[in-house]
Amino acid sequence: MMPGYDARRIRARLLVWWIIWAAILVNLCLLYFFLGRSQPRPVNVPARESLAGLIGLIPLFVSIVIRWLVLPRYTNPARAFVVFILGVALAEACGILGIFLGGVYREDLFVLGVLGVAQYVPFYARQLYDPKGAGFIPNN
Repeated sequence: MMPGYDARRIRARLLVWWIIWAAILVNLCLLYFFLGRSQPRPVNVPARESLAGLIGLIPLFVSIVIRWLVLPRYTNPARAFVVFILGVALAEACGILGIFLGGVYREDLFVLGVLGVAQYVPFYARQLYDPKGAGFIPNN
């Protein structure tokens, strides 16, 4: 347990991680179901405009790099929380760009955005507040 933190304070901080993650995921789904499905799907789209619809893959790729390469390196919970918010926002951006600019890839980018947000499930946040020991005998 981190110095200065009791179990109740840790639980409250973890609850903030979970609430923000769930709110962003639900927001993305509601945005799709109320705004994304009302637009007609484009039919004859030129190849140039079709590839422009894949612009949402860029923030998704950056979000994946943040989640699996950058976020595990942080041991300070406050700094990890900022990186968490940045990564979730970029994954959500993939879904939002897919809904409004995706064209024929609208549903695909929405699903990729939801999966991008889902990869940030804050199970790992508990070990930031209660790290295990390291060394020859790790549980000391």
